[in-house]
Amino acid sequence: MKHPQYTREFWSALIIFLSTVLLMLVTYFRLLPLNFTLGPYRFTHWLSWIGSIIIAVLTPLFYYLRRRYPKRFSTLVRIHVFSNLFSFMLISIHFAQQLSRSVHPEDRTGLSMYIIVFILVASGFLHRFQILERGRLYPPHRNRFLHVSITTSFYIILSIHVLHNIGIL
Repeated sequence: MKHPQYTREFWSALIIFLSTVLLMLVTYFRLLPLNFTLGPYRFTHWLSWIGSIIIAVLTPLFYYLRRRYPKRFSTLVRIHVFSNLFSFMLISIHFAQQLSRSVHPEDRTGLSMYIIVFILVASGFLHRFQILERGRLYPPHRNRFLHVSITTSFYIILSIHVLHNIGIL
């Protein structure tokens, strides 16, 4: 793989990430009015549900398919990277909108959920584009371990977050 600064995939992923930051800012400062309802729920809730479902479904599918079709790894990893970046964007918009309104202090599952998704994206980005040079600052196998461990945490916290917000917990 070429150094990340020379690949179109790297620049595309970086643009999506920076667009996410921009969308978060305009949502937080209410420059982009997304605090409306669509059916019984706020629009940004729908965005976060779509983003979470994409991650929750496509991540194990990626794991399975990359072993089943190793020759298609390059295509599968691109789908994995960009679908998760898109999901992160949707979840981030929801998170920024939630921060911009008065959120109840007892709702900490959303914060932990967002931190986990952010770590997933950051560790995936670092691993995929080899931002930290191999073996020097942070060996790739440690980053992969972190990425897989945080993925497990994602499923646990997602379950708790959903159960908490529908009133079961």
